[in-house]
Amino acid sequence: MRNLFAADNLTRLATDLKKGNNRAAEKLYEELFSKVFGFCMNKCSNRSVAEDLTQDIFLKLVDRIQTFDPQKGNFLVWFWQLARNTVTDYYRKQKEVHFSDLEEAKIEKSAGQLSVESLDSKIEIKRIKDFLNTISSDERELFELHFVADLKYKDISKILSKPEGNLRVAVSRLKEKIQRNLS
Repeated sequence: MRNLFAADNLTRLATDLKKGNNRAAEKLYEELFSKVFGFCMNKCSNRSVAEDLTQDIFLKLVDRIQTFDPQKGNFLVWFWQLARNTVTDYYRKQKEVHFSDLEEAKIEKSAGQLSVESLDSKIEIKRIKDFLNTISSDERELFELHFVADLKYKDISKILSKPEGNLRVAVSRLKEKIQRNLS
């Protein structure tokens, strides 16, 4: 029941923002920031880029809120499509990067900053990233929308244009993969 209330509350805030209520923009930011940032981190694995993408998503939210029509659909679906498109556009604009050049500089810079806790955390993050690299792009996107963004199957169904039942089965299989590979 809480998710329904939260979705209704977010739609109300989006409607208020359309009417020019800047406080509604702040509340939307507070409600959605951690999920959007997590989504962006999962997509790019770079904190600085994730912060920039998160900021871009919220700027686009404010800039494009007039295109949201509560009569045509759910705010969360509209918002996550905006977020996905922003990340996709970012990668389309990127030029080729030679990671071998970046890795060496990054390792040298961070070598003096390692502690046991940060090393353990980095190892765990690497395990998760390595696992995510073994699954298909469809599974990765489902992981991000279901586990990171915490969207309901109904909303994911609209975003991905796939039946809810298929998504439930796919998430169940994905959970099994996660348990097998990360437990």
